[in-house]
Amino acid sequence: MIFDQNQILKIIKDNPLNTIKLLLLSKGEVTQSRIFVSNWDLFDFLEKLKASNDFDTMFIAAKTAPKIVETRSFMDGKLLKYLGLITYDEDKIPENITLFYKSAAKLQKISAPFFLFKEPKKNEFCDNPTAAFFTSESASTSIAENIKLAEDAGFSITDTFVISEQSLKNGINRMTELLKDVPLEHGVIVFSDSSASLLAKLEEKTSRTILSRDDLIISIFNARAEGTGGKLKLASAVVAKEKANFRKKITGLSRIKGGIGLKGPGETKEEERKRILKNKEKNVRKQLENEFSRLDFQRKFRKRSQIATVAVVGYTNAGKSTLFNALLNEEATKESNKFFSSIDPKIRKFSLFGKPLFLLDTVGFISNMSNDITDAFNSTFSEIAASDLILHIIDSTEKGWEERKRFVENLLIENGCDKHSIVPLFSKKGKIKIKRPLRSGFFYDATDPEDITKIKKFLYKKLTEKEEFQLSL
Repeated sequence: MIFDQNQILKIIKDNPLNTIKLLLLSKGEVTQSRIFVSNWDLFDFLEKLKASNDFDTMFIAAKTAPKIVETRSFMDGKLLKYLGLITYDEDKIPENITLFYKSAAKLQKISAPFFLFKEPKKNEFCDNPTAAFFTSESASTSIAENIKLAEDAGFSITDTFVISEQSLKNGINRMTELLKDVPLEHGVIVFSDSSASLLAKLEEKTSRTILSRDDLIISIFNARAEGTGGKLKLASAVVAKEKANFRKKITGLSRIKGGIGLKGPGETKEEERKRILKNKEKNVRKQLENEFSRLDFQRKFRKRSQIATVAVVGYTNAGKSTLFNALLNEEATKESNKFFSSIDPKIRKFSLFGKPLFLLDTVGFISNMSNDITDAFNSTFSEIAASDLILHIIDSTEKGWEERKRFVENLLIENGCDKHSIVPLFSKKGKIKIKRPLRSGFFYDATDPEDITKIKKFLYKKLTEKEEFQLSL
């Protein structure tokens, strides 16, 4: 049962008229209720509300239902299974209900008169049912992002748990105890924040597959990498992770025992693993060097041709590929609502008002990647740094876009990009409710021909000014 209609009706009837009622439920029972006199107070509370094991469902009752922006992301960030919006009349009698819930990783919506509402049938079939653990200090945006990472990697988050920082500090015994609450059908468990050594011990002790954020990213890379460059980046990240995670030490017997007349102990399993990893790393490094040489040759060729290069960069799923295709007026790269829809950089030559130009589409960035994964993309950073202009695409409809903007710009500058070459462009103009003044860049919609022409004119002007400046030196 999602909720008890009589219980909800009583709470609404007992509260003052023209107020907003927020109800938090756990397994169908109301655990907390609050009253607000305005949407401003409600949203201020929701902004500060952290995900918790104390609730899995939220209902908001008001004369006029408030609009929850980015409903899916909001629900994931609060770890909600259900979100209900209820409207009531002058006599405080509930009239209609709109219920949001997830089924097979997709957001579903039901609208009906309150007293005729029928609960949706539970979907028993689910690919890769997975449990996920998040720390009590995790921000809503990071929780929502990790859930999307897991789903894009092919897992269905069906159960979620919040753990305290103290539980993590208490170590393996406390964590193993917490995992006893996870149903046995969850063969995979995702931890958003934990050390590699702790996850390895948990995996060994529980006989379940324990995945970290890095594991999810690598899994997505594996599914998306198509060209040689992307596959090499993946291989480099995997080898680096294997080295970093080489922590399950095998002690005791050697593979071949020593004895009288023999030279001594043979190669242990640990030594064998080290040797295999060393050979893997050597092979990948050699292939990466060949790939770097190939890309370096191409960059030098473009420089000799005196044709400018413009790189399109940004946080993953910000709209880079959509703009790339719109500027070229062709589907040169895949577009999707998934993280890392393209791993391999794409470069195309096109005419900008008669002026030849190279346009570079790059892999999207994401925060909290380990150095091992970031280092695998050194060649991509070299491509971006060598560009004459960098278009930084920002999805300002996403909560926390300011932090993402700073993260990407700092990452670019740390990897050799000139900060004066970075131009911010704010995508999805039509979805932005409040357009704040911008110091540089502008809002655009990739589906609007006028906005695309505006960006082309901007590029032409910037690149022409740069040429004139270089000629005058």
